[in-house]
Amino acid sequence: MRCLVLEGFVESLFGASKESKVFLDVGWLQPLSPPPSGVPVGREDDVRVLAVCLADVFEKGVGRNVFVFGKPGTGKTLCVQYVLQKLREFAVSKGLGVLVVYVNVGKTRSPYFTLLEIVRAIGVNAPSSGWQFSRLKEEFERVRGNRPIVIVLDEVESLVLKEREPLIYYLNRQSNVSLVLISNKFEDITKLPDRAKSTLQPLPVKFGAYTKEKAKQILVERVAKAFQPNVVPEWLLDRLGLVAEKWGDLRICFNVLLTAGLLAEKAGKSQIEEEHILDAAKLINHTT
Repeated sequence: MRCLVLEGFVESLFGASKESKVFLDVGWLQPLSPPPSGVPVGREDDVRVLAVCLADVFEKGVGRNVFVFGKPGTGKTLCVQYVLQKLREFAVSKGLGVLVVYVNVGKTRSPYFTLLEIVRAIGVNAPSSGWQFSRLKEEFERVRGNRPIVIVLDEVESLVLKEREPLIYYLNRQSNVSLVLISNKFEDITKLPDRAKSTLQPLPVKFGAYTKEKAKQILVERVAKAFQPNVVPEWLLDRLGLVAEKWGDLRICFNVLLTAGLLAEKAGKSQIEEEHILDAAKLINHTT
C-alpha cells in the first residue's frame, strides 16, 4: 500500500502544472543555453577579430587559422558558433559554396572519429566503423573538391596528444581549409608536433574573464527570461558580477541563481534572499 501511495505522489508531482512564484523558464540558466538575444554579450571585440580572420574565405578561399583559448565559461564556443552562423548565412545569401563544419573533439576523442564527423558534415554517408583513416581522407577530398571550408575543432586538447594520425597537420595542408581550434589553455597548442605548428601558424585569441559590468549585463538578460519579476534583487546581480570577474567562469553564476531560486521556492518565498545565496554557495562548493 505504501508503495502505491508513493507512486501516486511522484506521478502527481510530475503531472503538476502549478505556476511558479519564482521561475519563468529555468532553461535560460542551463550552462550551455544560448543568449536570449541570440547575440554574444560583452564579447563584441572578440567576435570582430574572429570575423576578420575568416572574412578572406569569401575573397581568397581561405582565412587565417585561429587558436581561441581561455578558461571555461568565458564565451569561447558561443562566440565562434555565432560567427559560424553568420558565415553560413552570408554564404547562402550570396550563393557561395563555402562549407562550415563544427566538431566537438571532446566527444569524438580521436583523429579517426573527428574526421568521420567532418566528412559526414559535408555529406558523406560514412559508417561508424569499417573504413580506414585513408578512406576518410579520400572521401573528404572527393566530396569537398576545392570548395573553401572552415573547420572548427572545439576542445581540441582532446586531440593534440593523439597526433600519431596527424589530422590537424593533414587538414592544414589541404587547399582552402581554414581552421579554428578552441581550448582552455594556450599551452595546449604547443603540444602539437613541430611540423603541425610550423604550417598552422594560428592567430592566438585569448578570452579573459568577463568584467563585472559585462557579467552583470549578461545576467540581467538571463534573469529577465528565467525569473518572475522582482525575484532577483539588484545587489545579487552586482555580487555575482564580481564573482564572474574573479573566477572567470560565468556558468558558476547561472548555477548560483538556479540553486538559490530553488531554495527560495522551497521556502515559499517570492524573492531570493541572502540566506538562499549562502546556502546555494555551500551546495555548489560541494559539487565543484
